[in-house]
Amino acid sequence: MKRKINAGILGCGQIAQIMHLPYLHDLDGFNIHSLCDISRETVEKVGVKYQVPAEKLFTDCDLFLTDPDLDAVFICSKDHCEPAVKAANAKKHIFVEKPFGFSLAEAEKMADAAEANNVKLMVGYMKRYDTGFDFARNQINNMTNISMVKIHDFGGSFSYTKNVFDVITGSDIPEAVLLEGKEKTNAAMLSEIGGDRKHLLGAYSLLLGVFSHDLVLMRHLFGNEPKILFADVYKNSFTTAVLRFGDIECVLESGLVMKRSIWDESITVYSDLVNLSLVFPWPYLKNAPSKVYICDNAEGTDSPRESVVSASFHEAYRSELMHFYECIVNDSEPITSGRDAVHDIRLAGEIIRAVPV
Repeated sequence: MKRKINAGILGCGQIAQIMHLPYLHDLDGFNIHSLCDISRETVEKVGVKYQVPAEKLFTDCDLFLTDPDLDAVFICSKDHCEPAVKAANAKKHIFVEKPFGFSLAEAEKMADAAEANNVKLMVGYMKRYDTGFDFARNQINNMTNISMVKIHDFGGSFSYTKNVFDVITGSDIPEAVLLEGKEKTNAAMLSEIGGDRKHLLGAYSLLLGVFSHDLVLMRHLFGNEPKILFADVYKNSFTTAVLRFGDIECVLESGLVMKRSIWDESITVYSDLVNLSLVFPWPYLKNAPSKVYICDNAEGTDSPRESVVSASFHEAYRSELMHFYECIVNDSEPITSGRDAVHDIRLAGEIIRAVPV
């Protein structure tokens, strides 16, 4: 019989309800054991939906973690560092959503705690488990004389999410609690980028959030220690940076277009013989394949050829949970481990600190 992992969800908001809870419910290896959220209204309604017993519904993180039958914690709350460290000290395996900390100090603290307690710590970079990325990476590894890479991610408004999914939201969280959380987050981010860059908080937050998926893919393609040649932020949160990996230059473009419901995210690699683009769909569009566009010459000719590959319809969110399960039962290190994700937080800070003020 397949081993069951008792999973507890900390933070029962949008990402938990749309992606993690449905797949945890469907996968044979997991049991939705307990739920925790600062909104009593939300946790009770989500608990009813997934038939979680009332005694396994919490609004207090510390009580939630005392359960000896809880095996793994999925941290989907706004603040990740404090609950992740507490979960590690309670000997629970940890799956943490991005951002992996708001500062390098937070990221290292989480990674250190997991290692000290010998528990798995995996970061929810689902695009690293995307079959489209795997296909593109194999193609890129065989490309020679790469001249330029462009990584572009302009996300759009998620306002229409509520029209697509039935997301339960509570109205019982005091405004003072939300404000305190926001102030704590801003203080952590400023500790990393410096008080003289307060006007760049939006850009830094975006690099830690949506664009962190692109940072990890870039690193896993080209290496962990690029040289930053240029960085600029314009219109408050749009970031452009030029990085060099050996003899390969990479242009990063990060931004949000909040007045339109779009998703414009791609990785393009240029070489003498082949150009390749990996294009990602809207993240919540389940089982929509990422597409790989390849432009080369037809064999034995000078005639340009364009082809499009959809590697599979496997859902990356589901695949990452399957990987987390295998890491727990086989005692193996996650591909997107906490220690690996420290590089993303470091790089995001370095990019913002490279912006002239």
